[in-house]
Amino acid sequence: MKPNFTTIQRIPDNELAPKEIRYLALVQVDLMALYLRWGRPDIGVDSLAEWLCFAFALPSGEKFTLQREACNPPTPGFLLSVTKELFSAEAAGQLIKALDISEAYAIELSSEVEN
Repeated sequence: MKPNFTTIQRIPDNELAPKEIRYLALVQVDLMALYLRWGRPDIGVDSLAEWLCFAFALPSGEKFTLQREACNPPTPGFLLSVTKELFSAEAAGQLIKALDISEAYAIELSSEVEN
């Protein structure tokens, strides 16, 4: 069954276990644009840094997140990480479109993605 990208919903970032997701793409999207469209980011902390997180779920249960370091992000974008069902170049494009932020785009895809 193909994922339905038309109705994503915001979920708390703690509903995504780090072991469930893997990096798919680096996405250029403005923090304020995300904030205005989707609300305040969740704040996550791990052994590396404090993270700004926007987690989402599709109606079919697949999940994805946009994350970046809160204080000193090494890139201007957000890391798009997904559950295994969404790990494809096509899904990356659909997820970015589903964010409903016209200026969002993929800067790069994971080297593990088959085109």
